[in-house]
Amino acid sequence: MVSPSSTDRWLAVLGGIIAVLFGLFAFAMPGVMIAWLVIAFGAFVIVDAIILLAGGIAAGDRGNLRWILVAGAVVTLILGVLAVWNPIGFAIAITLLIGAWTFVSGLVQVFIGIAMRPVPYWWAMLISGLLGVIVGLYIITQPVGGTVVLVWALGLYAIVYGVGRVVQGISSAPVAGRTTL
Repeated sequence: MVSPSSTDRWLAVLGGIIAVLFGLFAFAMPGVMIAWLVIAFGAFVIVDAIILLAGGIAAGDRGNLRWILVAGAVVTLILGVLAVWNPIGFAIAITLLIGAWTFVSGLVQVFIGIAMRPVPYWWAMLISGLLGVIVGLYIITQPVGGTVVLVWALGLYAIVYGVGRVVQGISSAPVAGRTTL
């Protein structure tokens, strides 16, 4: 059996610690976290727009392909510039979209739950839908608070993930006296 190398274990622990710190930062400073996440997204999208534009230019005389790529580049560039220019506003806009989606999905689940009354456990879908409606309404009526809650959910995930990586790195240590292959 091949044991993980000490480098693999060390990297797992390091990655876990970084993930936990990321999660703690998300809880401690959600506004800063939101801004940095959106700015990173905006930078990525701007680079992607440049690549799309280069593809459009390189497409030459291949019919509509050139114009489709150039149009995609323009829309993508606008999206990236908006994200970098106003990261908090951009984050709130995305949060409102998530809130609307959660609300509509919750309504659909409520109606499905009602329609499934003859089926056992139909009420589970109904309860799930009602929770979706409530969460969606909260996010729509309190978009700043909803954005913070979404960042906290990401932070909680990062902490749980990070602890798992640290445990994985520590627990895969070789037994004393054995050599690793």
